[in-house]
Amino acid sequence: MATFPTDLNTGADVYSSDGHKLGELSRLVLRRGDFSITHVVVNIGKGILESGYDNDRIVPIAAVTSATADRIDLNLTAETFEVSPEYSEEGFEAPQDMTPGEFDIPDVVNRLGNAAAIMNSVSGSWRVQRLNRPLDTLDVKEGMGVWRDEPHTKVGDVERGLFDPTTGQLQALVLKRGFILTHDVVLPARYITEVIDDISVRVDITDEEIAHLKRYEP
Repeated sequence: MATFPTDLNTGADVYSSDGHKLGELSRLVLRRGDFSITHVVVNIGKGILESGYDNDRIVPIAAVTSATADRIDLNLTAETFEVSPEYSEEGFEAPQDMTPGEFDIPDVVNRLGNAAAIMNSVSGSWRVQRLNRPLDTLDVKEGMGVWRDEPHTKVGDVERGLFDPTTGQLQALVLKRGFILTHDVVLPARYITEVIDDISVRVDITDEEIAHLKRYEP
């Protein structure tokens, strides 16, 4: 049975199996359906590939052999890591309709694309660029704001995720709350209603439930 690393901190140094520093952990990629880890993204700006490479690298979670608060080790050599897929805009495809039956922005874009094809015009401008990852995944990274749906108020900022070491599924988010006198709390994943890639996490939680969130003790 696979064991998933549970101590994945953004900013931690990432090393190859032959001892080279590759960069820093930039973000985690989760499967949209069950919030389990699928990939990690490595910022190579502070690693051996800094010269001549602009894009981060994305590697499967299976490549992570160990993880602590400050260091992550991969089972990839530096040479293999160098040819890992870039985490960048790679292709084009029609926007995914996340709300079937409702006429919304993706429907507008897709219909305009179809109309352009009928008129033999270039429809590429009506397509959306996708990142180099499956469509059913989403990104969670440090610093993302966590907002309530009703009322629309900010709960805190993502500090890190806590994962089940057996399934790799997200169990909770550690949030930084407050402005001057900040403190970290644990937000169970059951409160998450939506993750908007690179923007925010939406939650459904009451004032009373927020008041009873446990303090995070590393």
